[in-house]
Formats: sequence, structure tokens, C-alpha cells
Amino acid sequence: MLRLPLLLPLALALSGSGQTLAEQIRFKRGDSNLDGTLDIADATHTLGYLFLGQPGVLACEDAADANDDGTLDLADAVHALGFLFLGSSPPAPPLDDCGRDPSSDALGCSSFPACREAPPGPGEGLFAEPVHYPGDCIPMGICLADFDDDGSLDLAHTNFCAGASVRLGSGDGTFSEIANYPTALRPRGITSGDVDADGALDLAAANPDGQVVSVLLGVGDGTFRAAVNYPLRSGPMSPAFGDLDGDGALDLVVNLSGGEVSVLLGSGDGSFGAPEFHFVRSGASFSLALGDLDHDGAVDAVVTAYPEVSVLLGAGDGTLGEAVGYPVGDGPFSVAVGDIDGDVDLDLVVANLQSNDISILLGIGDGTFGESFGCKTGNEPRSVSIGDLDGDGTPDLAVANTGSDDVSILLGTGDGTFTEGVAYEAGDGPWSVALGDLDGDGALDVAVANWDGNDISILLGKPHGTR
Repeated sequence: MLRLPLLLPLALALSGSGQTLAEQIRFKRGDSNLDGTLDIADATHTLGYLFLGQPGVLACEDAADANDDGTLDLADAVHALGFLFLGSSPPAPPLDDCGRDPSSDALGCSSFPACREAPPGPGEGLFAEPVHYPGDCIPMGICLADFDDDGSLDLAHTNFCAGASVRLGSGDGTFSEIANYPTALRPRGITSGDVDADGALDLAAANPDGQVVSVLLGVGDGTFRAAVNYPLRSGPMSPAFGDLDGDGALDLVVNLSGGEVSVLLGSGDGSFGAPEFHFVRSGASFSLALGDLDHDGAVDAVVTAYPEVSVLLGAGDGTLGEAVGYPVGDGPFSVAVGDIDGDVDLDLVVANLQSNDISILLGIGDGTFGESFGCKTGNEPRSVSIGDLDGDGTPDLAVANTGSDDVSILLGTGDGTFTEGVAYEAGDGPWSVALGDLDGDGALDVAVANWDGNDISILLGKPHGTR
């Protein structure tokens, strides 16, 4: 018995639904039995439906309509058989690849399992394609903060040739033209904080070749005063602000490449005292992070010091205790501090440049840490940042991989472990990564300084629930 499509409830429903092309189910033309392959079984399936009542309903009439004339009839089976065995014209598109019906007709498709798009896996589909901003001259360190007090995050990065570079954020994820502020030669790390208590954020940049740390006081409108340089020794690499002596004024802590940590106590007016030096257990120190690791209210310091990570507990009077080292992966380069397992104790995440992984050390709460365990990343991970990237309330990780030119996103499970990393294209030679909501949509975005590509990459996070 021949069945006209307009008599089918499915066809009637779809013909009146007003579906757009994007709303239609993807399918393959001629594949009447929905197994993903066009063969003689499809022609038999169509003939059985038309003349024997088997099956009673076609789940995808568009697929069975091999000649795409909007009608299911004998000609469709003949068209498919002619293509398969006589070399005649192929069925209408979409044929080899899954697609949607380009024609407007009364037929429809309610299911086609072979073309069903798999939901994104953990970490997939979180970010848009990167947008690149020129970095002027080899950007390395990067930080995000609101320098002009307009409620939108701005971007500052070190500029290997020129000093500190600033781009003001518009609030929609885009940035202004670059403004450069000279420092000493070849700065690396950069950080921000209000060191003179005027409500405007200031900058500090570490300059290893000049053996100084440069402080640039913010005006409050996104511009900065001339840098004031404070002499150190053995190559300052990464600066951080924190109140180490509890006087309410931010102090400046800088790790030195020769295996030391330097503390400069802040006066509260934007100036700093003479540096005090603290030795770490090993050498080749590249990164520094601060936090209260033992819940005593005093700021502690963590530094990467090849071949381990060293913890120096603060006394609360501006001094740091003896360094205690913890083994990690090969070539520790960057360290981040955060509570990744939800127990209110701060934990450590270390990017290991040579072993292509990160090391995780869960905090005990008394300033000590458990044995490290690792997660694979891309090639040559050089920087790591912690933040809730998927909006589930648990911290995740973003890792800049210099060797593979990408950023690894590892989603946290809430117990200190992470899913397998998902790579997102960044730029040439990512050196550092920072997280912040650059477009005000509630989702964290990723900013990457690419030293080989001489630019900054911005990967805007998709609003939660839309990936």
C-alpha cells in the first residue's frame, strides 16, 4: 500500500512546525535504515515501508527521500539502487557527511542516531576562538585588574623591550590601544596592588637583567607615574604584594633567580624599605605566590626552586622562616596557590616545564603539604592559574604551554583531582596566563602572553550553560 507523506502524522507535525535549518536533525541522504551507511539494505527498507507496511513509521523521512523531491515513492528506492549498482547520479545532499535538509518540503526527521552530535566532554567548548592583540615587544608576565576604576578589568603585561604595557578593557572583552611605561631592562613578572592606599591600583615589574624591581604608582584613570626602581640582586623574576608585617600597608616580595626571596616592607605611601633576603633550599627560582598556608593570619611565601617547590612561613612581622622543600615534577617553573579540594586549606599547583605536567600538593592546614601527584598538560607548561572556569563552584586550572602553543584546561572535581586536560589554541610560545571576567557575562575568560608570537591572546569564556 503506497503511503503519501502528507498522511503521516510525523510529516504533518514537522511541516507545520516552522523549523529553521539550524533546528533540523542532521542526517545522511538515502540512509533509510539509519545505520550510517548507504547500501542495498536502505532501498529494501524504503520498499518495505512503501509496499509492505514495514516498518510502520520512518524515523527520518528526509533520509529515505533519496531524490529530494519532497515525496516518498518508488523513485527513491530506484534512485538509490541506480547509484549503488549502475553508476547513476548520487542521492541529493547531504550524502557522505551528516547535514541538514537544504530543501523546504513536508518531510521531516525526528531521529538519526548515526549523526547525533556528542555532547562536549569535560573542558570542551568552554571558550571562543582566541583574539590577538599586538604585544609590542615580547610580552612575558601578565595580570588583570581594574586600573581606571570603571568596573571593567584591564590588562597589564611586561614588555621585554619597553617595560610595562597596559591596555584598558571596554567591558565587552575588547581592549584599548597599548600604552607603554618604561622600567628597567627586560622585565619578566608583573603584579598589581594599591601600595599607597589612594584607591588606585599600582604595578610592580621584576627586571632580572637590571637586578631591580620597578614600582609604578597608578593615577586612577588607567595611567601610571614613572617607575621607581629598587635594587635587588641575582635576577628578580616574579613580584607579589602582601601585608607581611600586619601594618595594613602592602609589602613587596620578589623571588630571585639565584635561589633567594627578597622582602621589601611597604611604608604605605608607595615607597619601600631596604630588601631583606631569605635563602631557599635549592636554586633556579622562577615563580612566587603568597597565601596564609597555616591559618595563623600571617602571609606565607611559596617559590619554585629547581628541582622542588619551597615553602617559607611568615612570622607576621615581615620576616619569613626557613624554607622547606617539596619534590615535584621536572623543571618547576610556575606555582599557584588556592583551595582546590574544598577543605579551606590552601593547596599548591606547580607547572613543570620539562616533564610536561603539573604537580598538585594538597595542604594539611599547618603549612605542610602531602606528597605531590601529577596531571599531564601540553608541552613545556610555563604558567598556571586557578579559577572556576565551568561555573560549577569548584576550582579549575588553566596552564600555558610554551612548546605546544596552547592552553590546557583541567576541570576540578572538588576533591583536589582534575579531569584530563583539553587544549585550546593560544598563540606562539605562551609564557603566562591570567583569568578574569573580561566581558561581564559571569564566565571567566583567559588572557595569555605569547612571547614568540609577540602578542596577547584573549579567549572569552562562553556563558555557563551555553556550550
